Amino acid sequence: MASIVKRGTRSEPRFFAKWTYTTAEGAQKQRWRLLPGVVTLKDARAKLPEIERKVAQGIRDPLEKPIEPTSATNLMTKWVASLTNRNAANDRTMVTRHLIPRFGTYVLDEITVHQVMDWLADLKKEGTLSGQSQRHAMATLSRFWGWCLLWKHTDKPNPVKSVPTQARPVVVHAKRETLEDEKKLSELIVSLPPPVNLMLALANRTAMRLGEVCGLRMGDLDDLEKGFIRVAHSYGGPLKEDRRGEGKIKKVPAPVDAAEALKLHLARRRLQGAGPDDLVFMPVKAATRKRVHEWAGFRKENIRDLWWEACKKVGLVDDDERPTVTWYGSTRTTAATRAAKADVDLKQIADSLGHASDETTRKHYAHFQRENFDPKLRLPMLPVLGPSRSKKVRTTKAK
Repeated sequence: MASIVKRGTRSEPRFFAKWTYTTAEGAQKQRWRLLPGVVTLKDARAKLPEIERKVAQGIRDPLEKPIEPTSATNLMTKWVASLTNRNAANDRTMVTRHLIPRFGTYVLDEITVHQVMDWLADLKKEGTLSGQSQRHAMATLSRFWGWCLLWKHTDKPNPVKSVPTQARPVVVHAKRETLEDEKKLSELIVSLPPPVNLMLALANRTAMRLGEVCGLRMGDLDDLEKGFIRVAHSYGGPLKEDRRGEGKIKKVPAPVDAAEALKLHLARRRLQGAGPDDLVFMPVKAATRKRVHEWAGFRKENIRDLWWEACKKVGLVDDDERPTVTWYGSTRTTAATRAAKADVDLKQIADSLGHASDETTRKHYAHFQRENFDPKLRLPMLPVLGPSRSKKVRTTKAK
């Protein structure tokens, strides 16, 4: 049922256990495993009875390392169960699909920076995750390690922070598509059903994210006459900038005619009994499928389907019938690009977008600024090229 196979050299022998097991389909398969720490044939044979006993019990891998109470699997499971951030569901999926399969059987002291680098190299080689998702996976592992340090599950430094720059995932951002053609924008708005058409117009003028528009409450519009909109929610949760759920808010510039443009819709919502804490935009039809969460407003999937249909109607699709511009590109990116081209101060653009740092805004939008420069910066060249060159140019112009 099981046997010992010797390999290696006389001075450095290596002993393997070899056994046969039966799969669920009834097929016979053979497996070899190195016996760690065994240096003599006598010691190797001493392990055979235990191996044969486990194989007889139906255990496919009798040498598989048991999961320790402080193993990465148990700690990761405990960590993801404690997450309350807005992307907790995505983090749980990342841990389940990519972290536990790779590091689950280790205890924390066994996870080294070289193992993390090998893991990142394998992710890149497999190509199943984009560069951005690979970076998310790496950041998730780093956050998990920080949690372990906080709760004293380990005192070992975070190996992710020691990964050199050249070994980290590279993110190549796609070109940011915009919709600066006001005529096409109007056609899109007409093609969308209410109140999604109002949501698109408002997002295009304020640079709010989709989740922020969907999460607007009636009370958030109390200061339209003062020139701003209060933004405190993304769908039913906190803002993207509010990573710790501290109740952060931001203020975005309101269109000068926002009160008039939204007047009828807001009056209709008040007649429906909407109070200050109720949503501004609600689906006209109730959801046909039972919702997992209590969120009753628009979902990302609802808007996506309506967006695709509208883009097809106005001809904003490629040969594969896919939209050539996204909701995000036609709203947030377009609004920021429009402001940058109008030479609005980058600090104001950053504040309206909710960017934590001006550098983020500068990175994506600064290149749109200053296409019309002050004449004092555009001094002529000919006077410094010499009299003969200037005279020649004047003669050419005269002819």
